[in-house]
Amino acid sequence: MSSKSLKILFQPADGIGHINAAIGLAQALANRGHQVFVFTLPNEIGTFKKFGLNEIHLQLTNEENNKKKNDSNDKKDADKDHPLKSSKETLERMSDAGIFSHRSSIDKIDAYRAMIDVRDQTSHGYQRHQQLKEIHPQMVTAIDKLKPNLIIADSCHFSLSPCIAYGKIPWIFLYSENPLSLFDSPNVPPPLSGYPTYDKTCWKEFREKFQKDYCESHCYAQNLINKELGYPEVDEKIPLLLSPYLNIYGFPEELDYTDLAKLPDNYIRMDTYCRKTAEKFELPDEFKKKIQTEDKLIYLSLGSMAGFDVELMKRLVKILGKTSHKYIVSKGILHDQYELPDNMWGGPYVPQTEILPIVDMVITHGGNNTVSETLSFGKPMLVMPSFVDQFDNAQRITEKGYGYRLDTYGFTDEELIETVDRILNDQQMKEKCKKAGERIQNSNSKEKACEKIEELAEKFSKTN
Repeated sequence: MSSKSLKILFQPADGIGHINAAIGLAQALANRGHQVFVFTLPNEIGTFKKFGLNEIHLQLTNEENNKKKNDSNDKKDADKDHPLKSSKETLERMSDAGIFSHRSSIDKIDAYRAMIDVRDQTSHGYQRHQQLKEIHPQMVTAIDKLKPNLIIADSCHFSLSPCIAYGKIPWIFLYSENPLSLFDSPNVPPPLSGYPTYDKTCWKEFREKFQKDYCESHCYAQNLINKELGYPEVDEKIPLLLSPYLNIYGFPEELDYTDLAKLPDNYIRMDTYCRKTAEKFELPDEFKKKIQTEDKLIYLSLGSMAGFDVELMKRLVKILGKTSHKYIVSKGILHDQYELPDNMWGGPYVPQTEILPIVDMVITHGGNNTVSETLSFGKPMLVMPSFVDQFDNAQRITEKGYGYRLDTYGFTDEELIETVDRILNDQQMKEKCKKAGERIQNSNSKEKACEKIEELAEKFSKTN
């Protein structure tokens, strides 16, 4: 542990999963005695403070974002609310673009491009671009005033703040998705494809379309914000602006792609970002009384975004309601549009890290946080991916023997029930997951990442 208390500033990517990843690492750094600050948008106010982190509030002036702030501050009942309440319009755009649909991973590239295209004034990417232009001067002022030792930033599918990438403060790229995008190698499948590692038949076609339709749109957006704010343009047509100092990603060793390709020395892997919550979770007594000794308890969550597909959620709970198992359900933002059967209990947004230790298996969308957290608690998974890296996680989990992948929009009732039972009865798989969970719990990978961060700060302080 560093003998000097550092000032560390975070800029998380937009989205609950990305925010939770940042919290997991920020929390660990704060526990090591460092002062941790987080750039906080209006609809995120209070999110980081409850984890003991310092918030630097960024102001937005346009009408839509003021509405987001009001929605965030008007929480009448935490149990009836959802963290994505203020992002319903974005989810509707995703749905209209075909992201929550039966379309293949390669066909969904067109939908991703439409979402991030800054040339389309109706796109989410354009809104994010305008937002970044507005908050960027505030970020510059805050950095000058705070004078942090380090900045840790996650930009995911949108532009990175130029004042971070081209500033004088050393910065770390925090990646909160499946790490395939980090590998510059022909030996791994193209990112977002969900293609198997053992069959390269379709890799070339997907990679070319991904580069042409997604990476170039992302590069255009980054160059546009750089040019408008007076910073250098990006030369490479890459989907990510990586740090020359240090890049951190969260992904279990058991699922990583380092058996196929290697990353440079300035990369470090954490098994999971998994944050720790203060509150203790207890199932309602009425539901606990329904659970018999021989019953299996299953956690069902399609994540904060894929759970927006309420018709899919309705179908899942209807089918699973016919089984003898018991279920804890994260119902999602449209929780009030459907009821749960008698063998289920749930809410709009449930404390996942408190639930995972008590269940027998997880039915998930394959989001990176859920995958890494589930494996860290030694639980097998049934993965039903909808978009982006969820396809990659679903395939990797299946290949490595920690669960199965199911076609989210093409499965039959019988396939779902049979796959759930197959996982519950697969003793070899359950033992494999248990061993992985034990290794992750004892790996201290998060503490090792913190040590690397401290070493970087110390090295930089000696050169200035």
